Amino acid sequence: MSLIALRHALGGFWESDLAYRFRRSPVAILAALVGLALLVAAMGAPVLAPYDAFDPAAANAADARLPPASEGMFGDYYTLGTDPQGRDMLSAMLYGLRTSLVVGLASVAAAALAGVLLGLMAGYFGGVLDAFIMRAADVQLSFPAILIALLIDGVARTAMPAALHAELAVPILIAAIAASFWVQYARTVRGLVLVERGRDYVLAAKVTGVSTPRILLSHILPNVLGPVLVIATINLALAILTESTLSFLGVGLPSTQPSLGSLVRIGNEFVFSGDWWISALPGLLLVLLSLSVNIFGDWLRDALNPKLAS
Repeated sequence: MSLIALRHALGGFWESDLAYRFRRSPVAILAALVGLALLVAAMGAPVLAPYDAFDPAAANAADARLPPASEGMFGDYYTLGTDPQGRDMLSAMLYGLRTSLVVGLASVAAAALAGVLLGLMAGYFGGVLDAFIMRAADVQLSFPAILIALLIDGVARTAMPAALHAELAVPILIAAIAASFWVQYARTVRGLVLVERGRDYVLAAKVTGVSTPRILLSHILPNVLGPVLVIATINLALAILTESTLSFLGVGLPSTQPSLGSLVRIGNEFVFSGDWWISALPGLLLVLLSLSVNIFGDWLRDALNPKLAS
């Protein structure tokens, strides 16, 4: 795409109704700015963090459980204190934020991809395929999402050696969370496809000999992406919280790969010892991230469907 075409596309978006509603909503702007700042901080963790949280040599056991604004035994300064392993809390939180965001974004993307494809096929072809996919969705909806994720992670732990599971902890966690959220996308897309497949533009495409995959991906899919985008935005906060819950329970990521949930779990053991910062600071960061994503998702839902706005 040329620079001129890109400028025209950005200008067209800026003048769109969605951008106008965004500019008129201070809450949405604040939520977007907070979310963007956290995203930049997470992706820039290797540059912004004073220490490498993944490097065991960077942790000093002699400086364990130091409060915020403390100086270590060898002159190191810890802005947010240290954890029980002697890791700098600021560095651990930045790397943990990156891990939580990567797991959340990847699991939402995988769930959306699987759910949209299944929803397109179920709504367009109908029949036995539709009945099978929807009954599978109904069965999964009878179980809490966290239970599905726990089941998948437990099966992986049983089937794999401990070393292999630790190495594949992130992909397994992404798959477990994605398998918990695909149903919402599939059911939503199926309902929209049932309406769209009878439209004139779809019938005209069939008459002119357009292939079925092209009809689904080029004609129907663009018209059902709005609700999918809203679901994905809201599910991002749920995916991050699910990852944090699993890590808090000790079945998510190993302690060598810090995430916000594992940091809260580690600090929870020392709350009554007066070391409040070890769990409180990652917990506050997790709340801030989830709240900003949820607020922006609620605004996006109302902006794309003004009839839902109160």
